[in-house]
Amino acid sequence: MYSKLAFRNLKRSFKDYAIYFLTLVFGVCIFYTFNSIQSQSIMLELNEVQAAAFEQVDAIMGYASTFVSFVLAFLIIYANNYLIKRRKKEFGIYMTLGMDKGNLSIIIFFETLLVGIISLAVGLAIGIILSQGLSVLTAKMFQVNFLKFKFVFSYNAMIKTFKSFGIIYILVLIFNSISIRKIQLIDLLNSSKKNENIKVRNVWVSVVLFLISLIMIGSAYYIVLDKGTSSISMNVNGKSILLGIIGTFLFFFSLSGFLLKLAQSNRKFYLKELNMFVLRQINSKINTVFISMSFICLSLFIGICMLAGGLGINSAINSDLKDLTQYDETIWSYEGEDIEEYLINRNINIRDYSKKYVSYINYKGNLKYSDLLSEKDMDNSKDLYPIVTDAQVQIITLSKFNEILKMVNKKPITLNDGEYALFSDIDSLTNPLNNSLMNNREININGNILKPGIKKTIEVVAYNQMMKSNLCTVVVKDDIVTGLTPWTSFLNFDYNEDNGIVINEKLNIIREEAIKEKDNILYSITKEELIASSTSTGAIISYLGIYIGGIFLIVSAAVLALQQLSESTDNIARYNLLKKIGVDEEIINKSLLTQIAIYFLMPLSLALIHSIAGLEFSKRIITLFGSISIMKNILIALAALILIYGGYFIATYLGAKKNINNTI
Repeated sequence: MYSKLAFRNLKRSFKDYAIYFLTLVFGVCIFYTFNSIQSQSIMLELNEVQAAAFEQVDAIMGYASTFVSFVLAFLIIYANNYLIKRRKKEFGIYMTLGMDKGNLSIIIFFETLLVGIISLAVGLAIGIILSQGLSVLTAKMFQVNFLKFKFVFSYNAMIKTFKSFGIIYILVLIFNSISIRKIQLIDLLNSSKKNENIKVRNVWVSVVLFLISLIMIGSAYYIVLDKGTSSISMNVNGKSILLGIIGTFLFFFSLSGFLLKLAQSNRKFYLKELNMFVLRQINSKINTVFISMSFICLSLFIGICMLAGGLGINSAINSDLKDLTQYDETIWSYEGEDIEEYLINRNINIRDYSKKYVSYINYKGNLKYSDLLSEKDMDNSKDLYPIVTDAQVQIITLSKFNEILKMVNKKPITLNDGEYALFSDIDSLTNPLNNSLMNNREININGNILKPGIKKTIEVVAYNQMMKSNLCTVVVKDDIVTGLTPWTSFLNFDYNEDNGIVINEKLNIIREEAIKEKDNILYSITKEELIASSTSTGAIISYLGIYIGGIFLIVSAAVLALQQLSESTDNIARYNLLKKIGVDEEIINKSLLTQIAIYFLMPLSLALIHSIAGLEFSKRIITLFGSISIMKNILIALAALILIYGGYFIATYLGAKKNINNTI
């Protein structure tokens, strides 16, 4: 009996469940798709290193899925709360006819179960199809070829999806049961006639709070953008986040309070058509508006920044990958020891494994960035940590630098006595360094006053690395470094045929012995390892951006949509009254569109402003990984926003319009 009644109720109330159901389907779909990444490896041509990196991506996505589960749980429980509220009058009629709260809970249990089963089935079906397309993107990110395309079904991803959403639905059932048992019959029958208490009525209080919110938000922007990415400590970063969050809440709290007063000051606008009705509708829900709008605004901000920033970092990493992998392998030491000599002392002659190599040492010379750059250029380069901290600039001999140039097929340079040259691999620092060279900036190294011998910064990557990190190295004649302290040392080499495995096995033995003896430890990375690590890092960041960013956009739009659909149903009696006093249906529809548009645009407007600052900060971080324009990624994020947010807006308006017009 109860199951039949639940099925009939679900069928009759499908218009109320439509957006909720579609959101669940999309959540299940994206959850399965991104948890099925590991199963796609059977289609890709992966070596051992790439396979390990692929497993790392899968592990990270598993952790992200745990976070996504909590976000989706919030959405589903929040949506159920609105659906319960929407049907309070219906439940009140059941109780009037003699149904107790226990039986009512059973009906809701069956309805929730039916929705869960259907959404899981449909979502999994779509997710299985989409996961096949994700394999193409994965192959591109890992820069590998397809072995053979085949249909892949991930049993583990399905089980994980069942477990996560099963737990969520159990929580929903518990919350629904608690909600039903706490409500009273009189509240169920009169719920649609109640407005929330308005706590902010004084327009001047609202204005003051509004100004305070703008100051707090502006301060958050200033801290993030003015201090630079390199100097953002956890304390400063936490302060800016706290100011931004509190400022956002105060913004909507005060904005909702004086919007009505502001509109009332323009009598012509206020009394035009149904503007008075629309504003009163918004003002009647002020408490819910400011809380939900604040959360939705922050969710949109996170979603936009994660989509654009995530894709941007991946593109930046891949754009510089060729420059970062010019050698088959790089060995380095933080102790500044001569690596070639170090290996010879341990019975490894690099000449036996490579005919093309360079071993060199970088020195300290008490030369700081403030000695090299102007104050203006120092300030403009504050995103780079060594410059903010005014660290020492490393020094290399001319002979070794020419060996590096020869290895990367570039022409050697010459310096006269008393001259120096600069080389770097950071694009953003090229102009500041060139300014110093063009202005004949003199420097003092080891008591020697040197002037620029080459008036342009040489751009070269001196060793394999995950990201470009050589801000500046000063090149001097060999005799200048006499007496200077060794800083770091490197050995770049290309293998003779396929003997990379042999030398790396010996390096591992040396490394283990050094750890036991607490001796100088050598570190190394091969081109193969670097490519696998870079592509996996790029894939992780991109997937996290698409996965979590997309979920936040969906949650934001879905919450707004469910609110408005629920509210439109609650306000049927008011719209019916407008119809009775002679208001045209066209004007009613226009007022409904205006009201829904205001609800959707309020959080979106501030979120876009937040995103401008957030994306500028993201751009600075991205430039640390590589040089690339993020405009393309911003456009992708905006396209996703328009598609998801705009789609929910249109669906909400059409659903609310149908609710009202079919009743009045």
